[in-house]
Amino acid sequence: MAKHYNRKFVNEIIGTLKKNGFECTPGKKDKNKFKISKENGPLTIIHSGESCYHELRRFLKSTYNFDLEALL
Repeated sequence: MAKHYNRKFVNEIIGTLKKNGFECTPGKKDKNKFKISKENGPLTIIHSGESCYHELRRFLKSTYNFDLEALL
């Protein structure tokens, strides 16, 4: 049985970030983790899933002044 892969998170959140110039690269071993940064700025590593949404939203707002909720 294959591991769970959260497609909704990847398609909606990661897709939106990529369209807005963010670099979103999956982890080498664990494809459920993503490294997110923009133009060599601060980097955050998040787990793909709804539980990390608010942490990611706060990071983007405080670091890059990027409102993720306005685009979804």
